[in-house]
Amino acid sequence: MHVTIIGGASTIGSTAAFALTAMDPSLDITLVDIADEAAWGHARDLLHASYFFTDAPVSTCDADRGTVRSVGTDELAGVDPDLAVVAASVPRSEWSDGDQRRERFTDTLPVADDVAGQLEQFSPLPVVVVTNPVDRITYRLWDLLGWSRKRFIGFSLAESARLADAIAQFHDVDPNVVQCPTMGEHGEHVVPIFSRATIDGNRVEIPDDRRTEIIDYVRDIGFDIADRRGMADSSRWVSGAGIARLVRTILGGGTEELCCVSTPLNGAYGFDDGCLSVPVTLDGDGVESVIEWNLKDSERERLRQAHNVIYADIESTRSEG
Repeated sequence: MHVTIIGGASTIGSTAAFALTAMDPSLDITLVDIADEAAWGHARDLLHASYFFTDAPVSTCDADRGTVRSVGTDELAGVDPDLAVVAASVPRSEWSDGDQRRERFTDTLPVADDVAGQLEQFSPLPVVVVTNPVDRITYRLWDLLGWSRKRFIGFSLAESARLADAIAQFHDVDPNVVQCPTMGEHGEHVVPIFSRATIDGNRVEIPDDRRTEIIDYVRDIGFDIADRRGMADSSRWVSGAGIARLVRTILGGGTEELCCVSTPLNGAYGFDDGCLSVPVTLDGDGVESVIEWNLKDSERERLRQAHNVIYADIESTRSEG
């Protein structure tokens, strides 16, 4: 199977490539980036890393060993991917209004439009979107390419790991036994579904006063990490690992296990348009189906607020497509 990462020389793109190489050395991975020298350097380094992931040296060549390579944006036509990861973005130094905490939609629109132009040469394929703001960029790519909605998957799984960490701290348990899905925006208007929170598979009640603290933690911890490490580094490890898991699930044909990812909506939860993180099942083409949960009134209201914020941005830039 072949994965192409557009923006493969970026922090998140290269980290996702590392995670994919480590988890599945049989994958063919192509890094695409306007910074072609940096992409080449990452590709060669990853190829060398795969020597250890495959437990080399081996007595015979494993025919299933994948390759890692790079191409320039003008060479993408020669690539035949089964799935594309979109991690291209603009440098933080180019964000407008001095906003160093939130990527701005208008700043990343030209990148999304350029990526859509690169992807339109291919037959429809699953597109995992990592470029922030994820919900808006996922919608933009779907709107421009005109492929089925199911092909577009906005990565928003990092919130689930952060939420598990926050709940685990409160209950003094291992985060790996905690599950609490997150819907809404990948950002300020994230909507943890506390009514479905579990520990060891058993429902757990989160007090109202603690919920606000947990939501603040989930929203802010990524920026706290970046502030301490340097804003150029971002939360690369959780994103890289989550992207790799999502990509491998799709390439493996999907799963009946539910996960919350961002996808363009068509009636789900009462929204005829827009893009939100919602519970879905996945298949080899992307989103197999959107699952509609019975939400508490407070959760549904927060979901409506998230939709309205995202949709307002989409509407304000629709004429620029």
